[in-house]
Amino acid sequence: MTAHGSADHSTAASERHGAGTERRRASQARLDSLSPAKRALLAKRLAGRSAETDDPTGLAATAEGLPTASGRRNGPLSFAEERFWMAYMFEDRSPAYHVPLTLRLKGALDVPVLAEALRTVVARHGILRTRYPVGPEGEPTAVVDEPGPFDLPVVDRAGQDPQALIDRVSAEPFDLETGPLIRPLLLRAADDEHYLHVTLHHIVTDAWSIGILLHELTTAYNAGRRGVRPSLPELTVQYRDHALWQRAQAERFARQTEYWRRALRGAPRELGLPTDRPRPRQRQAQAPGRHFTVTFPKDAALGLAQRTGTTLFMVLLTAYSAVLGRAAGREDVVVGTPVAGRGNSAVEPLIGCFINTLAMRTDLSGDPTFGELLARVREWTLRAYDNQDVPFQHVAEQVAERGDGRTSLFQVWLALQNVPDAPLEMAGLAVEELADAVEATKFDVTFHVIESGDHLGLRAEYDTWLFEEDTVRGFADEFTTLITAAAADPARRLSELAGARVRT
Repeated sequence: MTAHGSADHSTAASERHGAGTERRRASQARLDSLSPAKRALLAKRLAGRSAETDDPTGLAATAEGLPTASGRRNGPLSFAEERFWMAYMFEDRSPAYHVPLTLRLKGALDVPVLAEALRTVVARHGILRTRYPVGPEGEPTAVVDEPGPFDLPVVDRAGQDPQALIDRVSAEPFDLETGPLIRPLLLRAADDEHYLHVTLHHIVTDAWSIGILLHELTTAYNAGRRGVRPSLPELTVQYRDHALWQRAQAERFARQTEYWRRALRGAPRELGLPTDRPRPRQRQAQAPGRHFTVTFPKDAALGLAQRTGTTLFMVLLTAYSAVLGRAAGREDVVVGTPVAGRGNSAVEPLIGCFINTLAMRTDLSGDPTFGELLARVREWTLRAYDNQDVPFQHVAEQVAERGDGRTSLFQVWLALQNVPDAPLEMAGLAVEELADAVEATKFDVTFHVIESGDHLGLRAEYDTWLFEEDTVRGFADEFTTLITAAAADPARRLSELAGARVRT
């Protein structure tokens, strides 16, 4: 890998972009010409590509485990890749599917060593060298390129606020057909201050993967500064092996899809939260978004979970469903939540998009006590985890009028961040990971809860077409105070707890 002093993009990157422009335009034109019905047929055809696929790994006969790394260079998409490919290509390449990462580096940075550390990570993980060319009928194929030059553009921003440039490059669209789908940029603010910004497309990463990337990047940098090879675990499989394994799970997925079809029968298609502005007549899969962050003590929620034989996530989901159900006047609330999708230990050290989505349905009827409602949530959650392997789009096709998740099964999202933080230690540097801005959101309201010592951090994102910040802050206040009140007396009914809330 080489480092270049350049403008906003390296010359090599510009040449690659130019070379692929005409091909991308032709492919996009084919996709844009598809009617909604043909798009639906394309999605079903993609989902059905399994047994017909050439499988030199013998993976179809190995349903319980993954084989050793096959070195396979192309093949069908995983279901997560398929979901994000469809969303990105048919939703105007929204930045809602971009995953930005920014590190502030204070001290004497060795730029060539940092560039080589990035190249090492990309060479290890085939998914970071994957692109998705489109076939003549509009269907994508995953192609893994050989490791090669991987440039780290360097931009001088001495004396300037780097945030504007970071925001701009984070939002620049990706070309899924030509790649690359990881885009690094190094901003020099001063001789002893740099900002390493990396934007990835969600099709190649998830939250767990960001932790892996940070760990391997810092490990490789520290080894490079010592002049030795980095000590990183051998990867026995690659992401393409996982994609093929998924395609071999037809029987398992059929059983789990049937469970979800029964469990979600009759679920409301709209939560119906009251909004500050009318909903756009044409619902979009992503909208302009903003966020704010609040913190609150962890002991109340964690203590309640321990006393009731539940988990922290179950307590959070119970409170979230109660607050939003009360606001919407609903007794049947469906919330989306992510699961890591790494049930096989062989894929734990891999970068890639393994994440899946679960629909968590909560029955608020009968004015239950918080403890009773928590027991209902516990039962649903355990059954959901038992059936978490089936890709979400299969579930949506069975139970929703449209398989777009956001508008058909749920419009609100809850995620508990329990991915271990990678130690951000780089030789001779003080390292700080900066929070990314939210410029687009896929849901009406999203609560990300992050454990941090004795506190929980609540990052609330919201659709600015619908809500003012004060409204969503009201939801957050009710959420935190309801947890505190319920922990003090889980035998009180929801109506009583509502009256006991303390406004802040």
